[in-house]
Amino acid sequence: MKQFFLATFAIFFLYTMTTSAATVQSNVKPRLLMAEVENYGLTELQPEVTANFYNVIAEIFTKDFNVESRRLVANIGGEPISNTEIFSTIHMDAISHGPFPNYDTSNVKLKNYSNSIFGKRKTENKKYDGKAYRLNATLTSEIRKIGAAYDVDYLFFCNVRDIDAWRRIGSTYGSNPTPKNLDGKKISINLDYYLIEVKSGKVFTGQISDKRTKLSSSQLTKIYGRNYNVNDMLNYVLTEQALNIEKNILDKGFKAFNAK
Repeated sequence: MKQFFLATFAIFFLYTMTTSAATVQSNVKPRLLMAEVENYGLTELQPEVTANFYNVIAEIFTKDFNVESRRLVANIGGEPISNTEIFSTIHMDAISHGPFPNYDTSNVKLKNYSNSIFGKRKTENKKYDGKAYRLNATLTSEIRKIGAAYDVDYLFFCNVRDIDAWRRIGSTYGSNPTPKNLDGKKISINLDYYLIEVKSGKVFTGQISDKRTKLSSSQLTKIYGRNYNVNDMLNYVLTEQALNIEKNILDKGFKAFNAK
């Protein structure tokens, strides 16, 4: 009888420890590297726009991820981090192999890369089913090196193709439009984004196409105060889309990686 109780207690103890460990593990945030937010679209955007969006997305993601900045590591596999071309290559490969290559709205650099892979224009997959896909084997190896260097589980890339209405507003009002000029305007944005799982090299992608955000003075005043400026307006638009990106990743991205 004594042996029975000892055995029962041992099983209960092991179960409790296992359950506790699993609970702790489930509460650990995934580790994510903000690898690149860039403009590979036909319409050139100011570098400040993509740099700003990088920071906005990173801030939004901190709620559900442990976010690492690319600037925090000096080298990858002995190579200086100043050589950022590897991030650009991975990003363009994810775009080119994905369902939204958007050849007609891509810049020359992306078109040349895509042509070097496929030898001809790759058509879009209008019926994209949300499944994850893979990059070439060489880049999968590089992704694992990057993951080890930054100690992360995922790499995030975003291609901001165009902020259409913002560009047209600039052509109408010049480089310094006032909030009064912009109140009530709808800003449209076109982008695609890529979450790469380090251990598998699989890619989950999503697209925001002609998504419009209305600029409301009352809403902007609540967030930024009465003296909000044009940059605050742009931040508002970018924040709205960053929230949409994160929601789609949480709702569908992890499921795509785990799908058979």
